[in-house]
This record gives sequence, C-alpha cells and structure tokens, in this order.
Amino acid sequence: MLDLLALSLAAAAATTSPDASATQGFEGFAEPDPAREPVPAPGPSDEGEGTGPRTWIAGAFVDTSYLFNSNFPANHLYAGAVTHPRTGELTLNVVAAQLRHEASDDEPVRFELALHAGAAVDALYAGEPVPGGAAGSFAGPEVWKHIALANAGYRFASGTEIDAGLMGAPIGFGGFWSKDNWTYSPALASNAVPYYLMGLRVAQDLPRGLRAEAWLVNGWQTIGDVNRAPSGLVGLHWGKGRTTAAAQLFFGPEQVDLDPASWLVHLDTQVVWDGRPVGVAAVLDGGREGRTAGGQDSYWIGGGIWVRGFAWDGPRSSLVIAARPGAWGDPNGRIYGVPQTLVSVTAGPSLYLGDLVQLRLEYRYDRSLASDGFFWRGDSLSLAHQQHNVMLDLLGKFEHSFARRRPS
Repeated sequence: MLDLLALSLAAAAATTSPDASATQGFEGFAEPDPAREPVPAPGPSDEGEGTGPRTWIAGAFVDTSYLFNSNFPANHLYAGAVTHPRTGELTLNVVAAQLRHEASDDEPVRFELALHAGAAVDALYAGEPVPGGAAGSFAGPEVWKHIALANAGYRFASGTEIDAGLMGAPIGFGGFWSKDNWTYSPALASNAVPYYLMGLRVAQDLPRGLRAEAWLVNGWQTIGDVNRAPSGLVGLHWGKGRTTAAAQLFFGPEQVDLDPASWLVHLDTQVVWDGRPVGVAAVLDGGREGRTAGGQDSYWIGGGIWVRGFAWDGPRSSLVIAARPGAWGDPNGRIYGVPQTLVSVTAGPSLYLGDLVQLRLEYRYDRSLASDGFFWRGDSLSLAHQQHNVMLDLLGKFEHSFARRRPS
C-alpha cells in the first residue's frame, strides 16, 4: 500500500500540469485527541417540551491560503505536501461541512458525517486504489474524495465503544483540516502516516485514565482495498488533565502479496502537554515493510516537536505563536518516493478572532538530502535540495450546537 502512498506523494513530482497535486495521509482528522478539536460540552436544555441537551453539532468552514515558494516552481506544486499542495497563487484548499453527535451516557449513539472539496482534498485522495485495476469499478478518488468522514457507533454502559465507517486515523499529531492543528503546515511525520481509515473500531475505557483501541481496516489510508485481507491497528492511550500519551501499532498486508514477511508494520508514539500559556507535543515514529519477490525491505523513522505559546488569550480572541522542527529518514523512498532524509522547521503566529476566523502567517524551511534534490524549481522544473516558504492562511468557520427534537 505504501507503493500507492509513494506514487501519490510523487504525483506533484511527476507532472507539470498546473492543476496536478501531491498527496499523502491526513495529519489527524477531526476527532478528540491531540489530532482533533475537543468536542464541545453539551449546552443547557432548550426550553419547552420534547427537547433535550444540545448534543448535536453542525459546522462548516472555508480554508483559503497563499504560499510564496522561493523556488518559484512553474507547476505551482509543493512536493510532498497534501494540506497545502499549491504555491504561488491564491488557493481554495478546503471547503467543508460537518454534522456530528458524540456518544454520552444519556445518548449512547455516535454519528459523524462530513463532506469536503478543494485542492487539498484532491491531493489527499489521489492515491486511492481501484481494486481489480482496469477491471474494477465503483472505487477510486473520484468516487470517495468528497467524503471526509462517514461513520456511526454506539457506547455501552461498560465504556465499550463500537464504530464503523470512514474515520479519522488516530496515528500522528494533528489533522488534515488545518483548523485543528497547532501549526498551519503539517510535520513531515504527519504527512507520512494516514489521515483517514476505513473499517471497524472497538475501544474500551480502562482504569487510571487508560483507553485501549483495536481497529480492522481496509488499508493504510485507503477506502478501497488492494488485496483480500484487512490490516489492523492496536493502540493504548492515557490521559490526565492536559497531558496525554499514546502508543499505536499498525500492521498488515499493504501489497497484493499477503505473505506476512511483506507486511507493513508502523509504530507511532506521542506525548502531549496541552498547557497554557505554553504547550508541548512530541512524536516519534518508525516502520518497516518487507519485500517477498527478492526486493529490498524498506525502513523509515522520523518525528517532530511542537511548541505553542499564548502571547495573548482574551475572552473573544487570542494570539498564539507556534514552532516545530522535524525530520524524516526515508532511505528506501517508500514514504516520499525518493530515497532521502528530510528536515524542516516552521514557525509563526496565529490570530483567532472569536470562534469564526483564523488568520495565520507562517515561515517554513525544508531541506532534502536526496542526491538529486526533491523540490521543484523554476520554469524548467529542475530539482532543488531546499526551499523557503511564507504561508498566509485565512480560515472562516461556523459551528452550532442543537438538540434533537423528541416526542413529548
């Protein structure tokens, strides 16, 4: 499956079309977890008969950005990126709408539906497979790309939760939607892991703030499946106050060959202190995928450190400064399509105006140690070893909580 991952990441590096885009996995997607916004607490009950607490949340947002790239690539592509795939032009990255209901003791049913479109969405789903190849149908990027989240589940009194459908992946820190992230641009480690998973999830609350999860999914960021066997994910999460930690292991056949020697295995570890006025998060990941046809096994490792500080935190607005260094070692080119080590650093302020507007200015430097370079440059689309980026992002969002009308 990482073949598809590398191919989709290399989409930006394999075409000169102005509307081509690179792809990879989501940097977390939109659920509670450091990768996602916290779920609003239920509000007071509506007055009148037949109503309950406001446990339903409806929302929408529009994410527009302009990226200056010092290499001035003629194809306007940011190699290896998905959440901000285009440079040198004003871009509509994502427009999305969402309806969700989080399970509670009183209302144990969970439901989530989100639709989205935009340049970043096309980049994200570009690697979706069509099982069966030319003989297959009813799958692939054109079928699935506008469905961001679609799942439902139930929470039992024992603390057990069962969910099925298209869900945000718990691996990594941050989400595909930039509104949920500490920095506007994702980390190298975040682009290297799935942003979404299609399948079944079972979770169980445990004593001392622990929570165990087990997933059965079609594949590593694929809604369709390229083989006849599922993949799995197991995770253990811990939380106390503003501190959370997690260790998660993804494993399974991500090639047509089902031999266990070829399985993809990826370990994700993360620790987050979501404090104020300062928060810190750290991620360290590593993985391996085997080759059974005489090829070379692939290995990768990388991570990042996030630091976020509230320079000003008012009742209706706030100013936040965030920074993140990160690195990714990909000696076999299985994740980013080119054998290399990548390093990056990003920093900048974010201005939050009420609950409606986010304005972000961010500087990012990327460097590749690939022998021939990795980043697009100039009209000739030669390859460069480094690039400087200045990113301006304006995001408008709206959320409304309401109660489902009940019979009197």
